[in-house]
Amino acid sequence: MITAEDVERLRAWRAQEHPIVSLYLNVTPPHPFVSELNSLIHLQKERWATNNAWDKRQLRALEELLARLEQHVRSVERQLERTRLLAIFASADGFWQEYRLPVALPSQLVIDFDPYIRPLTVLLDEFDRYCVVVTDARKARIFSLYLGEFEEHRGVFDDDVPSKVSVGRGVRLGGPGVWGGTGELRIQRHIEDHIHRHLKHVAERTFDFFTQKQCDLLIIAGPEDKTLPYLKEHLHSYLRERLAGEFHARPDVPIAQLKERALAVAHAWERRHEEQLIARLLEAAHRPNGLGALGIEPTLEALMLGQVHTLVLQHDARFTGTVCPNDHFLSSYLERCPSCQGPMHHTEDLADEMIEEAIHQNAEIEHIFTNHEGFTSYGVGAILRFR
Repeated sequence: MITAEDVERLRAWRAQEHPIVSLYLNVTPPHPFVSELNSLIHLQKERWATNNAWDKRQLRALEELLARLEQHVRSVERQLERTRLLAIFASADGFWQEYRLPVALPSQLVIDFDPYIRPLTVLLDEFDRYCVVVTDARKARIFSLYLGEFEEHRGVFDDDVPSKVSVGRGVRLGGPGVWGGTGELRIQRHIEDHIHRHLKHVAERTFDFFTQKQCDLLIIAGPEDKTLPYLKEHLHSYLRERLAGEFHARPDVPIAQLKERALAVAHAWERRHEEQLIARLLEAAHRPNGLGALGIEPTLEALMLGQVHTLVLQHDARFTGTVCPNDHFLSSYLERCPSCQGPMHHTEDLADEMIEEAIHQNAEIEHIFTNHEGFTSYGVGAILRFR
């Protein structure tokens, strides 16, 4: 798995004497990923012959590193059953970091003086860490949903179950099911009291699990009765603020069906969040002196001035530009750095450098995965802290 802390450590790493190789390899079966890696390496070597980016000593070290990389991929080829993306960052200076991830991205090989982290930030933005709770009046199950993996965590609720009450599966909370006089009403109140105690217990354990696992959002599920309204009454306000959605299901539903329904809720929440973010950005950018920027030049200017609160990028947007190797000043056209007067280096992916700078400034990063009128043509923008 990968965390924001892992990406920050990669961002902070800088090459010493030798460039850093960043490999993203799609190893989803039956993808011929070994031969694809050979092709990626061959393309890189063709570029060396024309761009003169590395000296002879660096080229020899790169040759050895790429051979080692290819050998390593061959050696782990049969150990990647649950892996869809193999990400490796390495240099001849002794740096080697490897991640095996359960979601696929297109394969690419990038060689530069810092790790190419943009694909990882895309994954972190698109895949929040969800806590999924499925409960009824009698039992509950809890799952984590992250990077497409749906994992059940047993034992969270089992060790402190409230006193059992005979609640027939046909009884619907808040509906018909108990008739008669005061005795039956007392039984109904007794049942509801135990149900509330059960759901209070579920809510408390969910809060503990959510905070311990550092989840981002919560999804709840239950039968089509008053279970979910009752559960929401018991949820801590911290969890209610992070409730992404809900669906109807009982705890005994097969895990594959629960995962499918949870993913649907998560995708719907992501798209709603995206629409709200773009509406906020456009409103701020078009207001006179508003706290918004649209397009590469206004966004770069705001980023260099430390004004960016949230960097917003169309996930497939590409920009070329220049970057200062000394102080990481970014530009779409300058050849010399205005800060140190040193030469700027060309970059084929200016957006990746912008992401690195945003992380350095503790700004938020949002990747946009669908087209939005008024934003897609720009490809990049920012919500600002100040002007």
